Amino acid sequence: LAQASEAQTGPLVAQPSCTTYPIATTTTSSSFSSGNMAEYKATSVQMAWDNHFAAFGAQDVDKIMLDYDEQSTAEVFDWTSGKHDSFVGLAQIREMFTALFAELSDLSTLEAPVCLASEPNLSVFLCWKCPSSGILSATDTFIFGENFKVKQQNIVVTRKA
Repeated sequence: LAQASEAQTGPLVAQPSCTTYPIATTTTSSSFSSGNMAEYKATSVQMAWDNHFAAFGAQDVDKIMLDYDEQSTAEVFDWTSGKHDSFVGLAQIREMFTALFAELSDLSTLEAPVCLASEPNLSVFLCWKCPSSGILSATDTFIFGENFKVKQQNIVVTRKA
């Protein structure tokens, strides 16, 4: 199956840092740091993903928002509540992350066992969980535009009831 997938979509690149989420030591492979946000411009899926991954681990809303624009959309489905929410544009996506980071109050069990980035498909597939904050499982699919901003993000989550 992995060979068929690779042949159809190009190589998938797994990020070794995704096995466990290194909150205190999360870094990005680019020269970007929170001190020079105006200089940040992703030039690849991997660069955008590195920024997103580091920003998520640091719960840095400003930094994570650098990978979105007004055309970005996020669709979220919660299996526990049966609720579907849509977030469009910078203001709504900022609200989504602000609420999520408030919910993630205990990161001691945060884990991301699957992170697959595909440059040819401009996408990332992520599976993660944080049971200590009530997130039993979550899956995200990120589709990037040619500008390496998130064009579409699809999220499915299961929370503690």
